[in-house]
Amino acid sequence: MNVSGEALLLRRFPFGESSLVVHVLTADGRRLHLVARGAYRPKSRLFGALDFFDTLELTWTERKGLGEVRKADLARRRRGLTRDLARYRAASAGLELVHQAAHEENREPRVFAALEGFFDHLEDAGRDPLLERLAFDLELLDAVGLAPALETCASCAGAAPPVEPGKAAFSAAAGGRLCAACASRERAGGSRVGTLPVDVLAGAALLVRTTAAKRRELPPPPAALLRALVDFVDRFLEYHLETRLFARTRIV
Repeated sequence: MNVSGEALLLRRFPFGESSLVVHVLTADGRRLHLVARGAYRPKSRLFGALDFFDTLELTWTERKGLGEVRKADLARRRRGLTRDLARYRAASAGLELVHQAAHEENREPRVFAALEGFFDHLEDAGRDPLLERLAFDLELLDAVGLAPALETCASCAGAAPPVEPGKAAFSAAAGGRLCAACASRERAGGSRVGTLPVDVLAGAALLVRTTAAKRRELPPPPAALLRALVDFVDRFLEYHLETRLFARTRIV
């Protein structure tokens, strides 16, 4: 049976002389693996249709193993993301993250909506691509149920004041920021608990609270704070996904 719907291309690989294997994110938030037969043939109806960052209207056949793309039309072209290196890198990082976070068994439409919105925001020349990437990373974590506690204690949901000047207790394993009592309990239970600068957690919380429209008006954070935010979010993602994300842009 054929299925139709919007999709975003996550990865693609050559298959034989003229075909592709594609990994796509469907509108209901699943990652599917499909074969696009003849996609490299100029006369194929799939030729030139399966590009990154574009919203596609796909028709495919689902089956155990590899399904098959039957038809591919363009729903939304985003050429601007391939003409600016910073935006291309940010968009590529988003694709890699979603490829790791999405699964065929899980339906989470918020993941698709977040990725499509992220691409739309990146096309806006007035937005900082790195801030947009950080905001997307945090939105994705929330969509899959892994959002870190940034302002209150992840364990008791109470206040979590600094445990030393300018620094709060934090544990990725425990879910984020911790109060002093819960930090002690987590350490006693064998969890690794460290500290993070309060201004880094506050910066991440500001991105979470700020709507996309208001985010465009945010002043750029100081370079040192931006480096720390990127490092914090990347490390938190890599801990929970249990893999290194190679498209992440480290600022040095």
